[in-house]
Amino acid sequence: MKRFLLKTTALLLLALVIASVTVPEAAAAKRPWEKFKYPDLGEIKMPEYERVELDNGMILFLAVDDELPLVQLSATIKAGSIYEPAHLTGLASITGSVLRTGGTEKWTGDEIDEIVENMGAAVETWVGGATGGAYLSALTEDADQALEILGQILMHPVFDEDKITLAKTQEKAGISRRNDEPMSIAMREFTKVIFGADHELARVKEYDTIGSITRDDLVMFHDLFFHPDRMYLVVLGDFDTADMIAKIETTFAGWEKATAPLPPDPDIPNFPRTVNVAAKEDLTQSMVLMGHKGIRNDNEHYAAIQVANKILGGGFSSRLFNEVRSKRGLAYSTGSQAGTGWRFPGTFVAFTGTKCETSEEALDVMLEQIELMTTEPVTEKELQDAVDGIMNSDVFNYDTKREVLDRAVLFEMYGYPQDFLTTYRENVLTLTPETVLTACQAVWKPDQLSLLVVGNPELFDGDLSKYGPVNDIDITIPEPKLTLDVPAATEETLAAGQALMGKAAAAIGGKKLASLKGFVSEMTLDLEIQGMPISVTAEQTIVYPDKLKVVQKTPFGEMTQVLDGEAGWMLTPGGVQDVPADGLGDMKQEITGATMSLLRDPAGQTCQALDQEELDGVLCDRVYVDQGDGDFQLFYLDAASGLILMEQGKGQDPMTGSPVQEKIMYADYADFGGYQRPSTITILHDGEHFAAGELKKFVPNPKVDDGFFAKP
Repeated sequence: MKRFLLKTTALLLLALVIASVTVPEAAAAKRPWEKFKYPDLGEIKMPEYERVELDNGMILFLAVDDELPLVQLSATIKAGSIYEPAHLTGLASITGSVLRTGGTEKWTGDEIDEIVENMGAAVETWVGGATGGAYLSALTEDADQALEILGQILMHPVFDEDKITLAKTQEKAGISRRNDEPMSIAMREFTKVIFGADHELARVKEYDTIGSITRDDLVMFHDLFFHPDRMYLVVLGDFDTADMIAKIETTFAGWEKATAPLPPDPDIPNFPRTVNVAAKEDLTQSMVLMGHKGIRNDNEHYAAIQVANKILGGGFSSRLFNEVRSKRGLAYSTGSQAGTGWRFPGTFVAFTGTKCETSEEALDVMLEQIELMTTEPVTEKELQDAVDGIMNSDVFNYDTKREVLDRAVLFEMYGYPQDFLTTYRENVLTLTPETVLTACQAVWKPDQLSLLVVGNPELFDGDLSKYGPVNDIDITIPEPKLTLDVPAATEETLAAGQALMGKAAAAIGGKKLASLKGFVSEMTLDLEIQGMPISVTAEQTIVYPDKLKVVQKTPFGEMTQVLDGEAGWMLTPGGVQDVPADGLGDMKQEITGATMSLLRDPAGQTCQALDQEELDGVLCDRVYVDQGDGDFQLFYLDAASGLILMEQGKGQDPMTGSPVQEKIMYADYADFGGYQRPSTITILHDGEHFAAGELKKFVPNPKVDDGFFAKP
């Protein structure tokens, strides 16, 4: 050890000596970059453009640029999710998506895809929080047809049902994954903290709100908000201005102005400071946020707050980065957002990702740094570095004419002067430490900062109560309301339900069901996912009371899932792993909720007879089986034979993981080992065809050796 210390000390001394020696001129000559002279970044210049208002109210910003044989159109439309009903949250984004994919009166969505692809063009549409938009890019020679396509999309969409279903499926997939990333959870929940969970700027899509959306809703949203007098159109590229104006007038001829004013903008509340915890027990690291409502960009302190935020948490040289991460080693990520917005006040936020065990410590350091910004002037060096950073980076936000003109549209929509950008940059250059301090004192209020921590409270270095009363935020994704409108059970309906299930048991297996100790079934399923047909073979082995093995063979590989009492494992192409706790519950339900299991012991279930209904012309008895916790099965039994014709309950989309209303239609009963089983099934998810299956094998009371369920 002594030899090692002596050696490293000698190396350190040698390095210091070398560093203190003046570099010879010959060596300096090998650093040519020091001789380079870099010009100042150019000013942001507004391109020459012509603003035209058409008779239908559409406003055009046209700028000729013949450098390339291209034409670009960028539309901004006064339509956003702030206008959608709360029970249809998600309507705006689905409308914006299916507007493009769902086709028009002249072309289907797939035909538009083919035409656009053949032209090498791009046509897109969307609807965001406060505005919608559309974008078109095409070669000059194809611009006429591309413009016609855009006009048809905006004026005459048909909202194809299949494309609506696809868009809703994609939205549900997003809901199912929304708690995967801690930062996403934190920003979503913090928006609710600042504006209120039911506020138009904070509402969150849920399975029920997406499931409630119909084609009629999309048509209504389009009819209400898509009109020429609510659209700004930036046109840039290789064209003759007068000719382009005439073509746009022809394309959008007959598009009527809006007949009613837009709804008023939502009020922005001023909520008191709160302390909040969103528990996520599987996390070892916390996301720590603090902040409050911010300002609009036309506030007198806008420029100073942008610079102040750069100093506080705007990069690797910021105070938060240096104090929270570099000096104290508390964070793997940290920073801040200024809290400014064009239409609505923004949200001032400081954030840190840290170990759960240092959550309070990180909060203290962040609070300290924000308070310092409001009590002491920043240094001249901090100010100059921040100003240089903003001036140098801001240029690249406007390095295309389209970006500059899109910003000009924004200025006009929200009442900003057209020289706002120039004035802002001038204001940044004239700031002093004192004016930055004044702005921070006016805008940032440390005593009003709401706090939110996403993490595992069991590991926190405190319960956060020293900051104030703690609110627990539930981030559980609500299950869709798939329950039926079932009348209250009576002794008569319960007894009738048990009798009907007994009749179904007799029709399927009679007394043999009582001695059923397990079974093996093999089924093939043909399904279509996003237009791609897939065949799956599934072999299921159940041994009562608590053993299950499912082997699925797909075109993408084979997967095995096993429940052996209280333990579970699965084998995938990636190897063997244990089944998580929530997965064990699902596998147990696969045993107890299986139709054969219910019929084997209906006395152990709550079975309620409902009114008879016809199903495809067949009179059916209906039995509602309440399985608790909102789960249920509804059986449609052939009133004559007692055979089950349909089973309805909760299911899961295998691609998105989202819950669905599942209906399984049974047909073509045949004898399998003395039991009547349906040879064919059809599965519907939320009323849409999902899969068709065929029962290949059903073996009652199979002989299974001891190692069949053992983990490899």
